[in-house]
Amino acid sequence: KMGDEETVRYRLNWHLLNAILASMKAGLDDLHLYLRIVETGSLRAAAQELGTDPSHVSRRLSGLEKRLGVRLVKRSRVRSVPTDAGHRYYGRLKDLLEQMAALEDDVAGAADEPRGTLRVTAPIDFGTLHVGPWLHELTAQASRLSIDLIVSDHVVDMTEQGVDVAIRIGRLPDSALTARRLGAMPLAIVGAPSYLARRGTPKTPACLAEHDFVLYSGLQAGAMLALRHRQGEVRQIRCHSRFSINNLGGVARVVEAGGGLHAGPLWYFAAEIADGSLVHVLPDWAPPTYPVHALYQPTPYLPAKIRRFVDLAATRMRATPGIEA
Repeated sequence: KMGDEETVRYRLNWHLLNAILASMKAGLDDLHLYLRIVETGSLRAAAQELGTDPSHVSRRLSGLEKRLGVRLVKRSRVRSVPTDAGHRYYGRLKDLLEQMAALEDDVAGAADEPRGTLRVTAPIDFGTLHVGPWLHELTAQASRLSIDLIVSDHVVDMTEQGVDVAIRIGRLPDSALTARRLGAMPLAIVGAPSYLARRGTPKTPACLAEHDFVLYSGLQAGAMLALRHRQGEVRQIRCHSRFSINNLGGVARVVEAGGGLHAGPLWYFAAEIADGSLVHVLPDWAPPTYPVHALYQPTPYLPAKIRRFVDLAATRMRATPGIEA
């Protein structure tokens, strides 16, 4: 049985330990709150999400800024925007907290359960037609997972936007990111039957010089198109065009209306080629194939939400018409 002095010491140590644990939890809560402020775009939105008052969120943010000695967020009534230091802090903090969660899951034996918010970016057309449905399928398997899909044909800064996985098409620049190859995207020259009836069907690559092209602007405008025969011969042709569009769906509509030929991704036009609404021109000659990768931050403890999505994307890519393994 403890004496009075030992009892007092025990109780003091117990209260001190509880205070330390409470302080640590409060500190972690403030860090998670900062992530939500950045991701929701305002203190008010973060407060509504957490069911608290905006002034309470503001005080906690001010406490975090005071501790760090730097301003993290430019506040306004409409939108709260991270400062340069706030952007850097957000990117590194998100990675650290996710690694911590992945490590705890691994130790606890729950490393295979996707949880939290998975932020993915992908090109507009590919993201809308394919990546979105894959993510929906993943949420049906993981009840604790939320999705934020950003579709854009511009390269999204993964750190600045807090992106977990980026689906990228084409050759990758050197970077410290981990890249997993999901498949390859063959291209095909297509045209509408009405256009080919009016202008004739090209029999050789040289015949393409007599035809109009509808171009995907920014990628093909003014460019030479390389064509490789299935037996290895390579030809270069120039795409003559008076019509370019910065959206693949818009390009497809003009081509289907008889506006010209287009060299585009086979996966996008596979159904139209199959039903005869478009014709695969010069099928023995193919433009270059583009690789498709999933990019994510390198870490020894990859969160289950990232691993499961990338695995699912690789599986679904292999089953997508017009995509090569």
